[in-house]
Amino acid sequence: MKYKLLAIDMDDTLLSKGLTVSDRTQKAIKDAEKAGIKVVISTGRMFSSALPHLIDLGLTDEVITYNGALVKEIGSGRIIDHQPVDLEAAYKIFEIVKKEDLHINIYLNDILYVNKLGFGAEYYEKISGVKSVLIQDDISKFLDQPSTKLLIVEEDVKKADKIEARLENTFGDILNITRSKANFIEIMDKDVSKGTTLSRLANDLGISADEVVAVGDSFNDLEMIEYAGLGVAVANAREEVKNRADYITKSNDEEGVAELIEKVIL
Repeated sequence: MKYKLLAIDMDDTLLSKGLTVSDRTQKAIKDAEKAGIKVVISTGRMFSSALPHLIDLGLTDEVITYNGALVKEIGSGRIIDHQPVDLEAAYKIFEIVKKEDLHINIYLNDILYVNKLGFGAEYYEKISGVKSVLIQDDISKFLDQPSTKLLIVEEDVKKADKIEARLENTFGDILNITRSKANFIEIMDKDVSKGTTLSRLANDLGISADEVVAVGDSFNDLEMIEYAGLGVAVANAREEVKNRADYITKSNDEEGVAELIEKVIL
């Protein structure tokens, strides 16, 4: 099978623990492109957060950001697809956020807004490189347009588990709720995931699922790993992700993406 599209998750897959991409991996991605394979980064990050890495990789075409809620053309910044969270659904989430005193990220026009400072804001900034804007008003009054996605950041992982379960139980029929990191609860429109967005993009490009390779590490990667003809997990992926992948490559700190391209794709 000659693969035509490679979708790569960014954090804990493409990026090392130090949030860098090795020279070997950069070369492998360029070699894949030279071989006619379309390389698409598929990340939960904001476009502005992913952009420095995309520039370093020399990518200029489509990028999937916000777990599939926003697709942009890298070179021009043109919006190709945007599916934000419904306002009324967001207000319902805010009721729980306020009651439980949770940290939440709101994303408007690729600008990050937060309801409080502390661990959530600091941890997210450390990973994303994006500074947040503190909301001075009540968050329900502040939000008058749909947010691209919502993200709850919780320092206590056990509490995060309980909050995720509660949100899934209450809003699972209208929202897609998943985890990208232990401290991150991702909230998107029900029809939004990396998998559904990758499927639409591949279809628009005339590429079948069998011709797609997707690699990731966490729960928010599951849909695209299961959609792809070859679904790949890095060795550091969550066990459930590895169990549902077709192939396991080396870890993010062992240049697993480069290994995948060199040994399987090219």
